[in-house]
Amino acid sequence: MDPLPRVRPPAGMLLHRFTVRPRHLDDWLALWPAEAESLRTAGFTLHRLFVETDAEPKVTLLASHPSRQTLPVAQPEALAPHVFRNAVTRPVRCDLLTTASAATVAGRIAIMRRYAIVGGWEPFLGIWERIVPVRERYGFRCLFAVSDVPHDLFTWAFDFAGTWPEFPDAQRGYYADPERVALREVFHHMADYAIHPARQVLV
Repeated sequence: MDPLPRVRPPAGMLLHRFTVRPRHLDDWLALWPAEAESLRTAGFTLHRLFVETDAEPKVTLLASHPSRQTLPVAQPEALAPHVFRNAVTRPVRCDLLTTASAATVAGRIAIMRRYAIVGGWEPFLGIWERIVPVRERYGFRCLFAVSDVPHDLFTWAFDFAGTWPEFPDAQRGYYADPERVALREVFHHMADYAIHPARQVLV
């Protein structure tokens, strides 16, 4: 499968994360369209939205604004019963971004990955940029990548046509590829990492 088209990284990219309360995801999703409209009215451009699905629903929103470094909390009285008060918004550098449509997300789950970076950003990114095309040769399409440089945190996601239980087997060929084996030194730059399945939500 071909990679998704890349879009020009926007200025003022923000990574916004928070947790939805257990058993409240459907309620939160019902409120999302009004929340999205409020953010757009405030001048934000919404790029990508993901909900991690293997524990309490964790939401990752990518948005941008040319002059703001935080997101307003729209409809707090409606949202408060459904979310924890653990939201964090951080300015990030956008290293890669694609757009989503109903056709591109159908039948595909996202795999959200976050790395704690050590040993310098340039060496890490130099290796990661070589990893992406190898991933994509095996049907894992890169969705976005952002760098939170002050906090040494790299977040990215790719998707694939399958389920979370099928994911380990789906990537065996990728990890056995000689080109990927030659890039194992990427682990020199990852002090810690987290991997979660996620649902792609259209914005």
